[in-house]
Amino acid sequence: MFVRPHGPEGGAMTAEAGAGPRRPRRVTHADIARACGVSRATVSYVLNDVPGRVISEATRELVLRTARELGHVPYAPARMLRLGRSDVVLALVRDFSPGYISNALLRKLDVALAERGFVLLIHRYDESLRSVQELWQLVSPSLVVVMGGLTISEQEGLELTATRVLRVHGTMPNARIGRMQADHLTTKGHRVLGYVLPSEPSLQLIATERLRGLQEECAQLGIPQPVVCTVDPADPESVTAALDVFLASEGLTAVATHNDDIGLMLVSAMRARGLEAGRDLAVIGVDNIPSARLDLTTVEIDVDLWGDDVVASALALLDDVEPQPTSHELLRVIERHTA
Repeated sequence: MFVRPHGPEGGAMTAEAGAGPRRPRRVTHADIARACGVSRATVSYVLNDVPGRVISEATRELVLRTARELGHVPYAPARMLRLGRSDVVLALVRDFSPGYISNALLRKLDVALAERGFVLLIHRYDESLRSVQELWQLVSPSLVVVMGGLTISEQEGLELTATRVLRVHGTMPNARIGRMQADHLTTKGHRVLGYVLPSEPSLQLIATERLRGLQEECAQLGIPQPVVCTVDPADPESVTAALDVFLASEGLTAVATHNDDIGLMLVSAMRARGLEAGRDLAVIGVDNIPSARLDLTTVEIDVDLWGDDVVASALALLDDVEPQPTSHELLRVIERHTA
């Protein structure tokens, strides 16, 4: 049986009545002009900061205040056409699980850009879904920030399209991190080392740079090349399997890991075997994340200082100025119980 819906007073319900709440209408220049008692042209001159127009400071203040009170938001496409650029800075990441350091860096960058009127848009980039060129047509950012998960070919494709590109991973001396890990372990008397690589594709570029630094330092010190194992941080059994390899390797007494997360997993796997990190096998990580600060020896990255450098480079590129090279010391070894 079909029952015709009725409104609150028995009449037929109109499409408008049953449509739910309407979406708020965009506040226009005409709305602001009516509220201020000025012309639309005056509102346009003030909001677009058009040079060469004589407008009293009182009128300018009135227009700006009224625009704020009415909730006026500049229309992005029109603003982009007028300025020749967008207010979007695009950060490309390989996945949406950035580590402690990357997350802190993105937060610092977001705040600094917001103070300059820019919006930081973080995009999980996958070349199989759309090319860099297609992404550029959709977003047209003023600056692209590459967070380190892209392959070299992807970055080259990006640089053919984008006018301003900041490679964040190129500002971190990852190879030196591996050398510092090797130096610390060898000064403690360890001569045969292990190294744990993560399996995530998004970390391969950084991870291989850190491993290369450790391998180069081992060669320079005249000790054997490290025993390398790859683990999946989402699979504890892969960490246990790596521990088995290290324990079975003749003379191996210390392990460097790509980051603190993996280092802590290795320490946990040792405890499950009744072993103690620092006594039965030395372990050193990277990052100095909060959960590592009780026990784990690590290479700390000064994310505040590094973030300041990245922000300065981003703002310089947005101002069409060549970023100035920096020579800050971003790294230090923090010795704890495990190594």
